[in-house]
Amino acid sequence: MMLRVENDRRFSLGHARITLSGVQAPGDGGFRIVREGYAAANLGRRGWQVQEEKLNPVEIRQEGPDTILVIGPRLTRHLEPGPLVFLLPATGLEASLFWPDDIDVFDGDLPPETLMPREAEAAPKPPPVASVPPAPAPSPPPPPPPREDIAVPAGQEGTTRTPLFAGIGLMLLVAIGGAAWWFSASPPTPSPGPTPIATPTPPPTPPATAERPWLERSDGMNLRDLVQSASDAAAIHAAALRRQAAGRHDDALVLFEEAGERGHAPALTAVARLYDPIGFVAGRPFRAPDPRAAARYYRDAVQKGDVAAQAPRAALKTWLEEQARAGNGTAETALKEFWQ
Repeated sequence: MMLRVENDRRFSLGHARITLSGVQAPGDGGFRIVREGYAAANLGRRGWQVQEEKLNPVEIRQEGPDTILVIGPRLTRHLEPGPLVFLLPATGLEASLFWPDDIDVFDGDLPPETLMPREAEAAPKPPPVASVPPAPAPSPPPPPPPREDIAVPAGQEGTTRTPLFAGIGLMLLVAIGGAAWWFSASPPTPSPGPTPIATPTPPPTPPATAERPWLERSDGMNLRDLVQSASDAAAIHAAALRRQAAGRHDDALVLFEEAGERGHAPALTAVARLYDPIGFVAGRPFRAPDPRAAARYYRDAVQKGDVAAQAPRAALKTWLEEQARAGNGTAETALKEFWQ
């Protein structure tokens, strides 16, 4: 079976069609593209990555005995000229695929049909429940009407005054007797009260152990949990630097790309340095440099405001100019794409 790749002019710039000769179109057009000999060997919607990912074409159709798969610029922008492996899981197909150097590359803003769905927005909070105003306090009862003096019936004034004078005299006698007893009697000696019981002092509570910072705890997380628990793209970039320093270069690449995809410019510079032929170290994580990918990431980092990307980008441009003068066509193409 033969695979052929060419530009698809029926769509916007950056679309390519893969022709599978003699293959009937499967109901499921999902496919995979793999590059052998790389740590990040699987093509994903965000570029080359470690984990496998099943991709979907923009269009799948049958033309006679051939099947046509159309892929968009979100995928073609990551494909470099060279040998690849194409897999069609629905049919069990696995075949060699050479990506040509004449496929148009679209490195600008992607058209709407290629944008990845974003994570679901957080559910809106329910509207606050209106508080019920408190019931008014009951008004106090009206004050009682003033009492009127009770009139003494006529003819009884004398009988009323006689018991009154007798009562006053009796009260005077009681008061005189009480005063005499008070001054003659000595005050009693107060008895001692009960001895207070000492309350034991509780032992001091030991201070709570402070939780380790998120960045330290991220060392033991898998990549999915790390990305989901990170506060922002800068935190993902910081975790990538820690894993890079610890020699976990595959993890570092995935995290750098994730932070760069979220718009963190220093992470784009970090990915560019991994591809850059100047100072390239094999196995960290790539086996060979990729000057075109380095040029693209440097350009994106500068456009997003990372000043630190300017110097290595200028050095890469000088290196590409030397290679172009020596007859390197890929270097000449990279200069036209990313500096003109």
